[in-house]
Amino acid sequence: MVFRLMFFSAALIATATLVNAQSNLLQNPNADLQSQFWRAYGQASVESCATDNPCFVLRNGGYFIQDVNISSDAVGRYSLLVARASTERVLADSGSITGLPSLYGYMMDAGEPRGGRVLAYLQGQNMSPLNVPKNEWVTLWGIFQVPDGTGRIRVFLNQALANGTPHNGSATRFDDVGVYLFPTKQDAKSFMTARR
Repeated sequence: MVFRLMFFSAALIATATLVNAQSNLLQNPNADLQSQFWRAYGQASVESCATDNPCFVLRNGGYFIQDVNISSDAVGRYSLLVARASTERVLADSGSITGLPSLYGYMMDAGEPRGGRVLAYLQGQNMSPLNVPKNEWVTLWGIFQVPDGTGRIRVFLNQALANGTPHNGSATRFDDVGVYLFPTKQDAKSFMTARR
């Protein structure tokens, strides 16, 4: 009985080590290299969010994109998309999402560098906050199984927009962005539990 418990404990430690040793597949996830490796559209820039800490900043619907190439053996695994985000604008009284941070993505075939076929849309779950205090950092995340034919994951850092409520120049910020692959959904959830 003692031997079984020791073996089981060793297996748990090995699994935890494997989960915690995951590599972030994104390049420049913390904006330490300014916007290098990201494609910026509209009013998307890198600014200082705290003393000597750069972050990705969006205004008036600007956004960033980065593609992550993955191998065919990733099919069937689980991808975790995660980021910390904050916003200067919260319209809680109206229920409008305008100005809120939105982490979004696609699973795509290898295709053309800037095109390709979308196999799955990565949205929902905890990818956009519903109730967030102004200027308070929250964690956005979602876990998605990699479908057959996927050759890359495209990540978007977005600023939400609701019909009838235009942007007003307020900032939405992102930092600590990540894309990770796990063999099981539970491994991805365990990683998120340890990350918080």
